[in-house]
Amino acid sequence: SENFRSSYYGTLGVSSVAVVKPPSSLDVLFKAEILDVVKLKSICLQHPLTTFHRPLVWKTILGVSPTANNEATRIYVKEQRKQQLEDLKRCLKFVSREPAGTTPSPEEFSLLYLIEKNRLLVSKRAEHTDLCAIAKPFIKLFPADEDAYWLFSSFAAMWETEMESSDLKTKFVFCLKNADRELHDYLLYTNALNNLPFFKWFNQCFSDLLPEMHLESVWDKVIAGSSIVLVYVAVALIVDQKQYLMAVKSKDGIYQLELSWTLSHEAFGTGQSLAIVGHHK
Repeated sequence: SENFRSSYYGTLGVSSVAVVKPPSSLDVLFKAEILDVVKLKSICLQHPLTTFHRPLVWKTILGVSPTANNEATRIYVKEQRKQQLEDLKRCLKFVSREPAGTTPSPEEFSLLYLIEKNRLLVSKRAEHTDLCAIAKPFIKLFPADEDAYWLFSSFAAMWETEMESSDLKTKFVFCLKNADRELHDYLLYTNALNNLPFFKWFNQCFSDLLPEMHLESVWDKVIAGSSIVLVYVAVALIVDQKQYLMAVKSKDGIYQLELSWTLSHEAFGTGQSLAIVGHHK
């Protein structure tokens, strides 16, 4: 539209004036001496984050980086985080009797987290699997080991607390009923509703299902404190797969469907799915 106006003004012999975009809300916040976590969360819930802003926003909200907005403090905290991670790695090496790998892995991050929380000896395999799934995106998105691990650790701890206090299953069933009553009633009639893999999706925060671009946008909302967005994502996915689910004759068919159920860009890329994620506030 700006180019159209410039061309139109040119036909009238009027020189157009370049439009200078105002600084974004995040740019303004990042100039403050102390970063306002509440305002950062509000922006995450209302607007999509850019790849440029996302690392610092996540680090600040999750407490990995200090709210004091000066380079010296950040460098000091980063160094302390790095030393803490090295201590955990030494503990893991002592427990496993195996040298740590040169590159981080989801399995290593999961074990380090369980050591950090004093749960290594009492953890179950399912918990380890869920932690591995959550660790993968952080390892991929953040090249520095200390950033990747402490973001993962803070996120995992936050999500464990959220899962204990939020009844996402009840909210999921309620939202599915409102979104597609026919599908809800059919799944209930075939006793397949309780066998949908939404517990796995919620426990792993969709990390093994959503394409990277969508996962980051969804996690923006989760990190800002909105777990309900995962309910909307789950409902959107189920509704997207309605034609396949309506062909399932019993709960046993759900298990077969889950084996081949991988979420591609095409499967998640419907207008409904993207609208639910993109416009949730």
